[in-house]
Amino acid sequence: MLLIDKYAYTNKLRNYPPQVKILLSCGGIVLSRLINSYYLDLLITILMIILVIGIAKVPFRTYFKMLLLPVSFLFISIITIMISVNGDFYLYYFKIMNICIGITMESMSKGIKLFTTVLSSLTSVYFLILTTPMIDIIRVLKKLKVPKLFIELMVLIYRSIFIFIEEANNIHLAQAMKFGYENKRNSLRSIALLIRNLFTRVFIRHNEMNISLECKLYSGEFKLGD
Repeated sequence: MLLIDKYAYTNKLRNYPPQVKILLSCGGIVLSRLINSYYLDLLITILMIILVIGIAKVPFRTYFKMLLLPVSFLFISIITIMISVNGDFYLYYFKIMNICIGITMESMSKGIKLFTTVLSSLTSVYFLILTTPMIDIIRVLKKLKVPKLFIELMVLIYRSIFIFIEEANNIHLAQAMKFGYENKRNSLRSIALLIRNLFTRVFIRHNEMNISLECKLYSGEFKLGD
């Protein structure tokens, strides 16, 4: 079971109506884009963090680690967006021949707004996935008459993620038991073999899943028992 799934099934908000949690999450995403306000973005971010850590009781360290990677990519992206070439009203710049490269007031303002907007959306999505199991989300989508094709793709992609991670862990464990990561040379060779074998194993498992679905007379709709 993925760590996200573990908390989705064991958090303190598990038994609350999924419709409310989906509405709250989507509301945070939509509001941060409709209303151009740093303060609203920060308010949504703080609210989602409080709901996840304070009420749902997801450990702070785990939540921080989950946010760290996407926020790191976000921070790097924002820095590149804030850099302006031959702009006006520089806060900081340096010259290469006759070209000015730096950060202007306008680029900084846009970068900060984009950062707060994406962060509020990110915490809103994390609130949903850490408090609501996928099965509940699918049930709500079915009640909303979302096209069956969309739901089918969601379920298959969700299952494929599990297959991918499971196969990667199995191959990595087998390599580690054979001292495949004992030194840098062996580690590089093991990683290359892992990547090559991983795609082969994923295709095989995907084919097995298709055969299993056909044996169960799968007709394009997943039965959820409701």
